[in-house]
Amino acid sequence: MDLILKNGRVYTMDGKTAQAVAVQGDTIVKVGTNEEVETLADGSTQVMDLGGRAVVPGFIDTHTHLVAYGCSINAVNLEGVGSKEEIVSRCADFIARHNIPEGTWVMGRGWNQNLFSGEKTFPDKNDLDRVSRTHPILIIRTCGHIGIANTAALESVGVSRDTYIEGGQFDLGTDGLPNGVIREASLEWFKKNKTAKQNLSEIKRAIVDGGSDLLRYGVTSIHTEDSYDLGYGGDFIDIYNAYQELIAEGRLPVRIYQKISLPKAGDIADFLTRYPELRTGYGNDFYRIGPMKQWSDGTLGARTAGMLEPYSDDPGNTGLYYYTPEELYQNILTAHNAGMQVCIHAIGDGALEMLLDAYERVLKESPKENHRHRIVHCFVGHPDQYERIAKMGLIINTQPISTSTDIPMMASRVGAEREKSCHAWRTLTDLGVVITGSSDIPVETPNVFKGVYAIVTRRNVDHNPPEPWNADQAVTVEEALRFFTINGAYSAFEDQRKGTITEGKLADMAVLDKDPFAVDPEALQDILVDHTILGGKVVYSR
Repeated sequence: MDLILKNGRVYTMDGKTAQAVAVQGDTIVKVGTNEEVETLADGSTQVMDLGGRAVVPGFIDTHTHLVAYGCSINAVNLEGVGSKEEIVSRCADFIARHNIPEGTWVMGRGWNQNLFSGEKTFPDKNDLDRVSRTHPILIIRTCGHIGIANTAALESVGVSRDTYIEGGQFDLGTDGLPNGVIREASLEWFKKNKTAKQNLSEIKRAIVDGGSDLLRYGVTSIHTEDSYDLGYGGDFIDIYNAYQELIAEGRLPVRIYQKISLPKAGDIADFLTRYPELRTGYGNDFYRIGPMKQWSDGTLGARTAGMLEPYSDDPGNTGLYYYTPEELYQNILTAHNAGMQVCIHAIGDGALEMLLDAYERVLKESPKENHRHRIVHCFVGHPDQYERIAKMGLIINTQPISTSTDIPMMASRVGAEREKSCHAWRTLTDLGVVITGSSDIPVETPNVFKGVYAIVTRRNVDHNPPEPWNADQAVTVEEALRFFTINGAYSAFEDQRKGTITEGKLADMAVLDKDPFAVDPEALQDILVDHTILGGKVVYSR
């Protein structure tokens, strides 16, 4: 026997608790009492005495941007900036500290205008021009859906007052010229058309850096879309090759379920033609092809999420939609009929309505019992929409930590009445909807227990405001942990391989410093991971 864990409180997440686990190779071979497991030990067995600590399955983060996360570790960190002046100073300091040559792109990420003191408006090109007129600069908002470019960056990509990208927007200033604010689909186009592209070694470094950091939080599997955000703007096959090389080198830190961004009908057709073997499910335990990923709208923070009624704090604005209803339907139908799982971003209730209409139409015309199609986020909705989700067997990939993030702004964005049915994890769970937990890194923290805390207590992690929000939508600790374990495995058709501590499944586990089922709910967000075990090997120790 290779590894034995004993004297623990093992929460299998398949309805049992145990004291000990035995592992041979990468597989769990026995779950039971200390006595039952210890009889399997031999002279070469590594024995870990847990000292009563809790053990749970390795966490599955079902919505990430790993390459973007790895890149953000090596970019300008703009998290928590309190003003445009602070953005300017951090960018200028980054260029000076790293002695970045003129003409080299500078990327930054994490600013949120809602945290600014005083006027809470977006920065623009004039602010970044104060940093440099010789370095192209692009800084991405925390949500990943808004970018700010300086004049050098706009000129490098060739953006003019007439540049138009469907589903996006280049804001214009009072002079009628682009002011540097780039929204939604226009931002994705901008990144793909900038001159600087990561090479293969840089992509691999981002994967290793980002994946290694996730191990600190007990995350052993992720579902990741990598051609988005601050990450990579080139061809998907470069991402694919980077992962294959890391597997061959034995350096891939976490298991991958690959989401593939195919924004337009032409992208879908091109992918299906060029890579006939790359369909959902293709691969192995370390890398498997997952769903087609698309976006139907923007975000609440940027007021670009597609809404049925205007924003309460921005009358007349109902957000941005990436597709017409017919385009969305055709895209889903093509992928569905080609054997691809489908995964669509929808935050606003308007985008959700359009998405549900499209899914209903597709599933009526081309029924498939076990499709496991997904909705990403699902923050704003209504009870009738939630019932439709349950009826169709759709899966929700949400970000529990975003419940915390959204609490301070929900009343202002959607008003007192609409906010009552937002982030409705209790309602959806009771309807039998499979909800999975994720971080959307680098949008949010990958700390699983920050998210667990938010959806169990319905409180902001910084206690701002101090009282619970929509407390009737709270879930239990067990339900929250299922979001990050067995539900995540189910959403990738991997529930027979991972997601519970069960004999015959992969030996992916996290050893915790406190028992989430025993601590006061207020202490949930402080739980730390002492050890992360991946495939029977201890890959992280605190």
